[in-house]
Amino acid sequence: MKRVLFAALVITALLLSLAGTVAAAPPADNPGKGPPELDKIVFIHYAKDFAPGKPEGTPGKSPGGKNEENGEDPIDYYKLLRLELTGTAEYYVNPNVHLVTEGEPIDAIIAGFEAWDAVTAAFDNTGGLFEYAAAPPPGVTVEYGIVGNKQNTISWGDLQEGIVAMACIWYIPGKPPRDIVEFDVVFNTFYDWGIDPDGEGPSVIDAFDIQNIATHEAGHPVGLADLYDDIYWMLTMYGYGSEGETIKCSLESGDILGAQKLYGTP
Repeated sequence: MKRVLFAALVITALLLSLAGTVAAAPPADNPGKGPPELDKIVFIHYAKDFAPGKPEGTPGKSPGGKNEENGEDPIDYYKLLRLELTGTAEYYVNPNVHLVTEGEPIDAIIAGFEAWDAVTAAFDNTGGLFEYAAAPPPGVTVEYGIVGNKQNTISWGDLQEGIVAMACIWYIPGKPPRDIVEFDVVFNTFYDWGIDPDGEGPSVIDAFDIQNIATHEAGHPVGLADLYDDIYWMLTMYGYGSEGETIKCSLESGDILGAQKLYGTP
């Protein structure tokens, strides 16, 4: 109980520091105000041991999604944010992280994002949903972290214990579906990170797997919400993570159905 209370206080302090931001995590995922012309929403990926409690709801809806309550397989469930990419999103990666295994962080992150490209038909003529940008154009400096500068970035930073990663999406307000303008992802340096060498997991029992978490975080700019009920534990969009976990690296039917609802079938 003390750990849960401590985690709740820490999360509250962090959210207060992100002025104008509402976290997409229990008890509710409601958009908050970003820059004047945009709205933004922040998603917090909690360590399972610090789960703050069952959420009361998340934004969007799940047309065609299934759950255990209506007698159908929860592995087919998904929840849409009603936010969409309107073209291939280039992203930058700052791989400055200490690994407790061998491997390349950038390769693991690219694999996580490409998992979504593999199941959709979106923007095939321009590169798919996502494209890794190895370097910025001449004269352009990339700012990492949750910034709000129309650069899509993935990096590591100092977050509070209990938070595995955070993702922020900026979007054009208005009637859904709303256009995504930017996304930033930050992995927490508080935890150890590793890479599964053979794809069979776990990478390291006492470390978070980079591809596992990256695949989940990429699902947010795809347009999918977190799922917190434990019946969805097998889905990539399940909102809690554990050390040694690699199950999120591969998409399940609910993840795929949600992505294809938005971007079509290859």
